[in-house]
Amino acid sequence: MGRPGYSLKIDALRAAWPLLGLLAGLPPPASLRCAQWILLWGVSLVAPLALRLVGQRSWLLDLTAPLMLLGYLWEGNWLVAASALWLACTLQMAWEVREGEWTTRLAFYYAPVGGIWAVASAWKHGLMGFDPLMTLLTANHFLYVTLGAMVWAGQAAPRSYPARLMWITPAFVAAGITLTHWLGHPTWLEGGAVTLQVIATVGVSLIWLWRGDGLVLKVSALCSLLTMVLALNYAWGRLLGMPHLDLAWMIPYHGLVNALGFVTLGLLGWNYRAA
Repeated sequence: MGRPGYSLKIDALRAAWPLLGLLAGLPPPASLRCAQWILLWGVSLVAPLALRLVGQRSWLLDLTAPLMLLGYLWEGNWLVAASALWLACTLQMAWEVREGEWTTRLAFYYAPVGGIWAVASAWKHGLMGFDPLMTLLTANHFLYVTLGAMVWAGQAAPRSYPARLMWITPAFVAAGITLTHWLGHPTWLEGGAVTLQVIATVGVSLIWLWRGDGLVLKVSALCSLLTMVLALNYAWGRLLGMPHLDLAWMIPYHGLVNALGFVTLGLLGWNYRAA
């Protein structure tokens, strides 16, 4: 990694990788393919934007996105290699990003967890008893919670209680989802962990909506409110037997809005302010 001297135009080129893949065959919104493109988008654009905010760049990451695109177009060894390279990128980030406040630093320390799940998904094997789809969704979750929401919080309100709550919520959510899967039914641990994650994310967004400025960042914060309501609906609806979106529709309504509206739009806004 090194100090970047490139402009936001590079981000448009990064975004072209997943867009080219989409043009090659538009996936249905509620599909495994859609979940794959969400991960590709995060590797192509979210991770570089998060790195730039801490004054870093990874040449290894520049190679990962096009290789992952090839992997999704011609699955097999390409995809395994790309996912292994993504894991290497997350390990590099965790090792080299050592400056800044704790919310942002912990975001990069958490990132390799998502890299491990991405490799497991590419190998067509579940991890810890999860099927390949849930393994991929877990990889997405860790990418966007850490390099997305936590980095967002580190810019918006790093010393706030909601931001500090994010130090532990990724681990709690992972534990809750795992326990639910092992027991075969929704658990209070999952419901409570998701609630804490929602409180942390919504809390930071509300702080920025109240005190901050900038239309792009305010729209980003509003998108997070929508996606967090859907997360609560999914977790508690299953637990209490109430109406809720099923997993297939959580991918487009929660996943896509979170990836594009909250995280990508937000990180672009923070980078623009820092430029």
